[in-house]
Amino acid sequence: MLLLTALFFAAAQPPVDTTATLRGRVTDAASAQPVAEVAVTIAGTRLGALTDAQGRYEIRRVPSGAVTIVAGRIGYATERRALILSAGEIRTLDLALAAAGATLSAVKVEARTTEREQFTLSADPGLFAVRSETLKRVPVIGEPDVLRVVQLMPGVVATNDFNAGYNVRGGESDQNLVLLDGYPIYNPFHLAGLFGTFIDETVGEFELIPGGMPSRYGTRLSSVLTITPKAEQRSGVHGTLSASVLATSLSLGGRLGDRTSWNVAGRRTYADRFVALLSSSSLPYWFTDVQTHVRHELRNGGRLSLTAYAGEDVLAGFFSGLGDSTSAGLGGLRFDWGNSLIGAAWEQPLSGLAGGDSARLMQRVSRTGFGTNLDLGNGSFTLENRVAELRAWGEATRWSGRFATLLGYEWSAYRVTYDVEAAATDGAPLLAQRQRPSSAALYVDQTVRADRLTARAGLRAETVTGTGWAAISPRASLKWFAQPELALTLSAGRTTQWTPALRNEQAPVRLFDFWLTADRNTPVASAWQFIGGAERWLGPRRFVRVEGYHKYYDRLPSSNLFNDPAVLGDEFIVTTGTSTGVDVLWRELEGGRWSGWVAYSFGVNWRNGKIGSGDERGRFAPVQDRRHNLNVVASYDPGGKWRYGLRLGVGSGTPFTDVVGQVVRRRYDPVTNSFPVSRGDVEREPLGGPRNGVRYPLFQRLDLSATRTSTGRRTWAPYVSLINVYNARNVFTYVFDYTRNPPERSAVSQFPLLPTFGVSVSW
Repeated sequence: MLLLTALFFAAAQPPVDTTATLRGRVTDAASAQPVAEVAVTIAGTRLGALTDAQGRYEIRRVPSGAVTIVAGRIGYATERRALILSAGEIRTLDLALAAAGATLSAVKVEARTTEREQFTLSADPGLFAVRSETLKRVPVIGEPDVLRVVQLMPGVVATNDFNAGYNVRGGESDQNLVLLDGYPIYNPFHLAGLFGTFIDETVGEFELIPGGMPSRYGTRLSSVLTITPKAEQRSGVHGTLSASVLATSLSLGGRLGDRTSWNVAGRRTYADRFVALLSSSSLPYWFTDVQTHVRHELRNGGRLSLTAYAGEDVLAGFFSGLGDSTSAGLGGLRFDWGNSLIGAAWEQPLSGLAGGDSARLMQRVSRTGFGTNLDLGNGSFTLENRVAELRAWGEATRWSGRFATLLGYEWSAYRVTYDVEAAATDGAPLLAQRQRPSSAALYVDQTVRADRLTARAGLRAETVTGTGWAAISPRASLKWFAQPELALTLSAGRTTQWTPALRNEQAPVRLFDFWLTADRNTPVASAWQFIGGAERWLGPRRFVRVEGYHKYYDRLPSSNLFNDPAVLGDEFIVTTGTSTGVDVLWRELEGGRWSGWVAYSFGVNWRNGKIGSGDERGRFAPVQDRRHNLNVVASYDPGGKWRYGLRLGVGSGTPFTDVVGQVVRRRYDPVTNSFPVSRGDVEREPLGGPRNGVRYPLFQRLDLSATRTSTGRRTWAPYVSLINVYNARNVFTYVFDYTRNPPERSAVSQFPLLPTFGVSVSW
């Protein structure tokens, strides 16, 4: 009996495992981005796997001993690795593939892969991805600018030439979430909004989600713009020096050993120095940017990274230098604003989580700051706004067969100050506001992929202290493949925002940007979005996409143009509204002689709220209500040293509030019991018509560019751009003169014919 029992247990024991498991991640050697559909095989066997959208692969039951790993994909050089595997071992092997051939650079292949993966694997609508190489192909104003390219995407409106800000599908400009490597940036603009803050040489790629965002993205109503920093994969120190009519920038990067990459970049405008060289006048303005990114690959397949950014705009001088020798006792003038960011991230792939095929953990912590300060006359009058956000964001993702489950949390603590002081008040502030709320969110997303159907459903539960507000926001998307190259998409969801910007949307240039948080006086804004569309691929590099959308805004805070600075709580008025439209995109991806896109948008936007200084309410069109908007972006690369770019923009006029009259304000003199009028005492107050009741004329602009690239030990790339080639007189604003009879209205134009040039040197 004992013998039989021993034989039974011996037979029941599993055989000794003589195999191993091999897993890892495949990335692009130049951009460090994941590469999908790479065939990773064991030479001499039938064992192998294809990488997924995140570049992950796993091969089980690999014979122990000496093996050769082969990784290959069209457009990349085949990578081979010799390994010795032990029985029962689980080995992690990450691979970096280099591009094969001059015409299939890593950037070009990745651009095609991103769009195609979005089409085949994701149910999210409308994503538009751009690589750093594409950024350099668009005609530039000064130098390549991420935000200027975003303005050319479908569904995006730029209200004028002088503003790098953008409005997405009818939303306000502060409703766009901007993430640098996953960390929020509040005000990514320089020169009163004329240029963006991102140094183009630090950008690996960027993408815009114009609606239908997954539940992981919160705190904004309209869109998500994510900028991924470039990662240097070459050993040694490499860099790029760029000079333009706007600024000079220097970017350096390299690797420390086999696992750590780094880059650092800085930029400064020299407008103040340039003007001083040419004339006796001064332009006491400059801006600076400094950015760094460090990434370390762990031996277990994980990754640590650090991202930091600091930027500042400064306008500083003296009233005497500005031609007013009587103001504030020749006191100093200073107006500055800027962003700061420091964030750290940890990512860790796992072989499985709760029985899944594979998993990933992610944790990010950051501190983001934005501040603006206005000082008139050495402290005679000061205005200051500061906002700081301490943020923690973590996720766990599990893949199991056709299912992908994501669980995450987000927590933020805000510190917001808004102070107005005057020397005449002897230290008593005119306005002092302190806000210290915190927000918390939990979210879940479940994605299911079938043969012809991909569906995503998610929930986001969130709350903000000091508001008495909490909500659950559902979000869902569905993609059905009618044919292998044709997909239909439906999406619906709710978004929320509790950090509005106190800005005058009527003003054509965004000089001031003050941020507040929701409280008992300012409600949390919310919007419902509904999207339906179709996407058809016409070849490996060409597709057409059509999307219709409808958004309903509930409790939308809008700047009160008639607020009392001495009263807290009346900075905003509460409005509602709708945005309805259709976006059409035709895109040719990089890889041939021609690339670019044609984007046409039709949109109708309305707001319901206060329309005058009294209590009168009504419906009006917001300033971003451009009904028709067309952008044609094209790049021609004949294969030699020269490359050419084109951008054609045509748009219907945006609305504005017309001036229909003028009131002369006279000062009463009690001594003479009269209203004396002298040239210096007359104050004229314009009288506006219906809010945004008229529109500017048609907008049109053609830009051209040419770049010549010479390779060698160093790569030289001088470029020239012509902005507004045929000098179209696009109206920026109108100036009214009621001292004449009859009154006169004259137009101030936007950019005239504007040549710009620069050069970059890489090594």
